[in-house]
Amino acid sequence: MKFIVGTVHNNFSILVTPEEDTSGQSNGFCESGIPGDTEAGNPADPIDCRFVRFFGDPAYNNNLPPGPPFNPINIKVPRCYPYVGSPPNNHCVVYHVTDEFGGPTPKPGPTTYSGGVQKKIAWNTVIRAPRGYFHNPRMFDDPDDDHPPADTSNCPRIDRGNGNVFPYEQSQNDDNQFVCDITTFFDPSPNGVGADPTTGGGGRSFNDFVIAWRLCTAKQDDVEGDGYEQGDDGHEGDFEFCQRSKKMRFEERDTGTKMNGSMDAVTLSGNQAIVTGAGTLGDGTPVHYTAVVLGNAPVIGANHFAISWITGTGSVFQTSGALIDGYIAVHTP
Repeated sequence: MKFIVGTVHNNFSILVTPEEDTSGQSNGFCESGIPGDTEAGNPADPIDCRFVRFFGDPAYNNNLPPGPPFNPINIKVPRCYPYVGSPPNNHCVVYHVTDEFGGPTPKPGPTTYSGGVQKKIAWNTVIRAPRGYFHNPRMFDDPDDDHPPADTSNCPRIDRGNGNVFPYEQSQNDDNQFVCDITTFFDPSPNGVGADPTTGGGGRSFNDFVIAWRLCTAKQDDVEGDGYEQGDDGHEGDFEFCQRSKKMRFEERDTGTKMNGSMDAVTLSGNQAIVTGAGTLGDGTPVHYTAVVLGNAPVIGANHFAISWITGTGSVFQTSGALIDGYIAVHTP
């Protein structure tokens, strides 16, 4: 693990405590459906229920389940990466970051540091993402103050409705929720074949964080996909798309080609979907793209991904190829 601070104005110390979840309950579902999982008296699900308020599917609605005894709701959440231990007993880890006395971490400012904090973490246990989760592990941030001033927070303003807002209302208590995704990069092999995968994240301050896979949808009833395709141009493409969030992403790491876009229209025909939308290249150039995906095949190589776009100056990009890892799901009515 590495922390990189922009500029240090005075010496300070932080304490990083890896909190391993040995409960066996970190399965991508918060069974009680309650943020923080304290009201239900079920601390046996310590990681999943820290995702409920801002990443849960269905969204938390501030209503407790009937009880006691409480009936399970099973809200689906991002699934933490179980890279500690050996199969089948791999465990997830939350990194609890405090000052040297166990209190809130130092805040950026003229007496501590400025220029933000970059975090990098690597591990050597490689596990395939479960179906329905995007394959690139992400870094999620839990602010040590849920009512922070804007210039110290790693997370933007958020309003998911039903009181799921950040910063919290003054009447709300802190409930140890992961509030936002602060990932800046994921590299499955940063120093060549066999190197440890590395995830990086950034923000203004030191906070708790966890590595987890994001989900597209709990119901898996739309068009979604995530993985790698071997393009007919000789390059390997990394893609993810989710109709529910209306996001499309494509990247060729060896060429530096990147496109982030919106899924503006989806046309279905059997196991094939045609997706069109607007996007932006890595250098800021606007484009209109078309992607054609073929999914639902039980064999990875039988699924297919193709994408093309054209810029305002007439520059054209296109690639097409079979999947070499990941999945594509095309759910028809």
